[in-house]
Formats: sequence, C-alpha cells, structure tokens
Amino acid sequence: MPAEQRALITSTIESAEEQLLQLRGVQTGPTADIAQQLLRNLRHSAALIDNAWKRTALAAVNAGMPLEEVAQCLPTP
Repeated sequence: MPAEQRALITSTIESAEEQLLQLRGVQTGPTADIAQQLLRNLRHSAALIDNAWKRTALAAVNAGMPLEEVAQCLPTP
C-alpha cells in the first residue's frame, strides 16, 4: 500500500476516533460500542497489512530476489 494511502487511512481513522471520543457520553449504547470496535479492528488490520508486507519482503529476499527489486515493490514509509 503506498505511503500516501496509508497516511490517509491512518488520518481518517484518527479523525473518526476523535469524533467518537467527542460523542462519548452523548452517544452511548450499542451503536457507539460497534463504532469503537470497528475503529479498533481497522487499526489492527492496517498493522497486519504492514506486517504482511515485511514478511513478504523477507521471504522474497530469502528466496533469492535481489534486495533492490524487493525495495521497488515495497511501500515507502
């Protein structure tokens, strides 16, 4: 995933979290609980995607792919 997309997703999640925190106390119940869980799951999913990129790059290098080629395939931080 390109760094720009990752940054946009992270920013969007953080913004949604902030909005949710502002609603806390005003909006309670199942809807707010589900929204909080969804945000936690999205953040966790993004971390898993980053980890998968790293493991895939390591496997490619270990399989003999030149590091320069692997680097061209990876997202920039």
